[in-house]
Amino acid sequence: MRFDKNIIEKLREELQQPLPGEEAQYRMAPPYRPNLSKEEIMKLNPKISGVMVLLYEKNNLLNLVFTQRKTYDGVHSGQMSFPGGKKDEVDADLIETALRETEEEVGVAKNTIEVIGKLSELYIPPSNFLVHPVVGFAENIVSFQPQENEVDKVVEIPVEFFLDKKNINFKTEIKIFNGNVVYVPAYIYNEHIIWGATAIMLSEFTFIIERIINSKT
Repeated sequence: MRFDKNIIEKLREELQQPLPGEEAQYRMAPPYRPNLSKEEIMKLNPKISGVMVLLYEKNNLLNLVFTQRKTYDGVHSGQMSFPGGKKDEVDADLIETALRETEEEVGVAKNTIEVIGKLSELYIPPSNFLVHPVVGFAENIVSFQPQENEVDKVVEIPVEFFLDKKNINFKTEIKIFNGNVVYVPAYIYNEHIIWGATAIMLSEFTFIIERIINSKT
């Protein structure tokens, strides 16, 4: 997708409207994912977090930035994700959480990011996180600086990649944290496999982008 500032403005408008939510999210959900109500989720006392769906222009294309987590003893070891993390007591709200974590994890100063809206919240059963995705836009990103302790690498992917259904493998083999092998929908970009919560959030994001594109035709 060629970079067009009008797309950012259209996206801002769309994010103020009722969101598609599960209708769009579950296009990329693993088949074993439980369908819990908000009441059931809150009874589990989930950890609250914010992540940043960060858009920016590079080589005249609209891009998204991801982090590949370092390998560690945990359920999300080595996975691809959006910059983000658990809400801190110093954060005024979850937008501040997403901005702060983005600056910490990939080195994009929070005062250079324009927040344009939010996607639907998403519960992540394996880690008991309730995630709030924030959508932002940054101009003039020169480089990224991955946080050494948590981020193995920063991965930049054009938005148009996620709009091409040929880039989805609906039965991707994944070995999860408990050693079991599962088959899940995933976006596969070079050697990077994007599945689970990140793919679910991307599914809603692309649903909205597709709606914007279709409204212009």
